[in-house]
Amino acid sequence: MTNINCEECHAACCKYASVVIDKPENDKDFDEIKWLIAHENVVVYIDQDDDWVVEFVTPCKFYDSKQNKCINYIERPLICKHHEIDECVMNGEGKVEKIVFKTWDDIENYKNLKKE
Repeated sequence: MTNINCEECHAACCKYASVVIDKPENDKDFDEIKWLIAHENVVVYIDQDDDWVVEFVTPCKFYDSKQNKCINYIERPLICKHHEIDECVMNGEGKVEKIVFKTWDDIENYKNLKKE
């Protein structure tokens, strides 16, 4: 499979921000995850490396959707400069997410499965 380049991409990396969070260990931790996903355009997931990630689905304020480009390209953050094509979600193999939590029921179902 040939990797797509940035000109061919739909700028997936410019439309969200994500951070790794601590794995929840108790009801209080799971309650905090419920609080996160109660907000619009926020998802929590477990990735293929078993890291817990909170993702904020919101475009970068420097993303120009008409041109599909960064309007701050020269001064973009290092995380953007160091984002390699082979790391792009568009060029990955399979899903990034192993388990996705979008609703409170998703959290409760996961907790119940872990108790069994």
